Amino acid sequence: MSEPAPSRWSLLTEARHGVRGVVALLAFRETWRSHFDPSQAGAVRSFIGVILAFPAFWFMVSAANFYLTENPAAGEAADLVTIGERLAIWARLWLLFPIAAFVTASLMGLRGAFWAWLTVHNWTVVVLVHVQALFWALYMAGLADPASLGALLAFYQLARLFVHWRVAQGALGLPPGLAAAAAGVPLLVDMVLARALL
Repeated sequence: MSEPAPSRWSLLTEARHGVRGVVALLAFRETWRSHFDPSQAGAVRSFIGVILAFPAFWFMVSAANFYLTENPAAGEAADLVTIGERLAIWARLWLLFPIAAFVTASLMGLRGAFWAWLTVHNWTVVVLVHVQALFWALYMAGLADPASLGALLAFYQLARLFVHWRVAQGALGLPPGLAAAAAGVPLLVDMVLARALL
């Protein structure tokens, strides 16, 4: 990965490059690396995604709460996500991965690639949150019924696995099987923690 000159990159410009890089990575374009700064400084800057993606996340959770109140058969009032729970989920999404990924990369002897993995992952989260928000926006606009929304969200869950695999494969330079193992560890840790906090 090539390191861009920091003096030329505002955070918003870097965000645009990060999103373009994620799209290029998922499309298997060879030029995807040129969109990212794989250094520790680049990884730190990629956390601007916490702010940039937060409105989409807030909308998504609000739409899910509205869905549950409009479709009682889909859940109960206890399933509604409170403000405190929203903030806890958002913090988990951004803070758990760096820890799990660092341990995973270290155990695999790939600690040198950790910052690249974290950078690409953070910009990927920005993209994924906006994709989910788009699905919920279709429902809120009346363009998708509950069945269609359910199909879209089921497709998203499958696509999300591919995306995380591709990010690990690209950023860590691993063959497909090892990339799947590397990507799976943070996802598994997140799933276990999410269930434990329910």
